[in-house]
Amino acid sequence: MMPRTEPRADERYFRRIVGTDVEQAIAFFSGDYDFRSPSVRRTHQQSHWDFAGVGDCRMSLRSSRFMVDLRSDSRVDDEFLVAWMRSGSSTITYDGESHDLQPGVPVVLPFADTYELHHRDIGLNLVHLDSAFLRAVVGDDDFTFEPMRRPTAEGLRAWQSVVRAHSSTWLDVEHDLGPTARRDIAEAFAHAAVAAFPQRSKWRSTVTGSGPEHDRLRRALEFVHEHAREPIGTPEIAAAAGLSPRGLQQSLRRHLDQTPGDLLRSVRLDGARTDLAHGDRDEISVADVARAWGFGHLGRFSATYRARFGELPSETLRTH
Repeated sequence: MMPRTEPRADERYFRRIVGTDVEQAIAFFSGDYDFRSPSVRRTHQQSHWDFAGVGDCRMSLRSSRFMVDLRSDSRVDDEFLVAWMRSGSSTITYDGESHDLQPGVPVVLPFADTYELHHRDIGLNLVHLDSAFLRAVVGDDDFTFEPMRRPTAEGLRAWQSVVRAHSSTWLDVEHDLGPTARRDIAEAFAHAAVAAFPQRSKWRSTVTGSGPEHDRLRRALEFVHEHAREPIGTPEIAAAAGLSPRGLQQSLRRHLDQTPGDLLRSVRLDGARTDLAHGDRDEISVADVARAWGFGHLGRFSATYRARFGELPSETLRTH
């Protein structure tokens, strides 16, 4: 193994490592990806591996290759990882579902949660984005991505455009980058990731655990969030989740301490607040928003809204 570390005046670090010792490779990669009980099977007489990375406190661009069959649990708690495969094969199993990485198609790996990986002669590119930095860019301390979801075609183009525009500059360690240039590039990657990859709605993270019941409950929540403006109720929500009405009531009570009516009302109130906060008071009224979200009685809507948010809907519209 031949490590080389270059101190950078512009605060980027540079690491380039090449080796053939499997145990050294596992020890090295475990430092960043917290491999837990890794299992390795040789696929070649000599198991080559290499790593290269350039980064600072906000972001790093990395590429690695590991010519073995590797299975391990992994977890990263402080960075969002965007990964795409160059060669080999890889399967990520998370929350009871397995995902095969596709060559050239980036995904966001699970954040602050354990997942199982199975790499086979893998060549991988990664972008690490510091979670605190990205959340500051977004302006949401709780922001996170929906893991393992592919970007839309438009999102993929946005991501690839930023990768093409800035990677060579970032990776060129022979030329210094000033603090403004480094931040601009990191922010470009952060904005591209937010544009490209689905965000995990706060409601999804309220259902923890895996298993058939958790999956059905997530389907129920997803249906409510997609159709809350429509005249739906317990029968429609239960059918979308594959549950009986009684089963839906029991599942919601057990996991979220809510009734179907509580859930639907909460989602509608959140939707109404978003519309009021972003609306123009010269173009919309509280009554318009209330009707759009299924509230037929304006007085009861206003009282419920105030109990939930601490202000009247008219105050939200006027303030914003």
